[in-house]
Amino acid sequence: MRLQTLLIISVIIYSCGRNQGKSETEKSLTQLEYLQKGAEIVNLTQSELLKNVSAAIQTGGPGYAIDFCSENAMLLKDSLSRLNNCVIRRIASRYRNPADKPQTKTEKDQLNLYQEANKEGHSLAPEIVVFDDRVEYYQPIFIDRGACLICHGSPGKQIADETLEKIKERYPGDLATGYAMNDFRGAWKITFMKNEE
Repeated sequence: MRLQTLLIISVIIYSCGRNQGKSETEKSLTQLEYLQKGAEIVNLTQSELLKNVSAAIQTGGPGYAIDFCSENAMLLKDSLSRLNNCVIRRIASRYRNPADKPQTKTEKDQLNLYQEANKEGHSLAPEIVVFDDRVEYYQPIFIDRGACLICHGSPGKQIADETLEKIKERYPGDLATGYAMNDFRGAWKITFMKNEE
């Protein structure tokens, strides 16, 4: 009888261990899926924004591109958010558009983690933060094109005076100048609501 009881307990413990391992594996797969989905959405959004900004610069120069961005960038992100059933944001400590200012503790913490890791010379990678009702995907943004410096570089060097005037006109509280190539700029944040899947 004692041997049977020990066998039953062993089977139960083994089964529980297998189920726990399975849920950890499923959790990892889910996080991997969110990492892949987040990266795809960021690549699409960034590609669309860069394409539109480049076209605006070719059409009317940097000043025209600033007008275009202030009027259309949010609309483009909102449209892609609806298309991908998520919420797309850019966040930065040194933001241009006040809508990009970090709003939650998680956003502030993630930006701080990226900034500290970048200062210490570590490479930055996308991160997933899981909540009960949502999953947040974060991906670092760097100044990786010379064209970015036309609006985000140093005034009087990469940023022309007329462009700087347009920035001040559109964004009086602008903090997003003074960058150099390969500087950490901020992060993309993609929020997936769990109940909408």
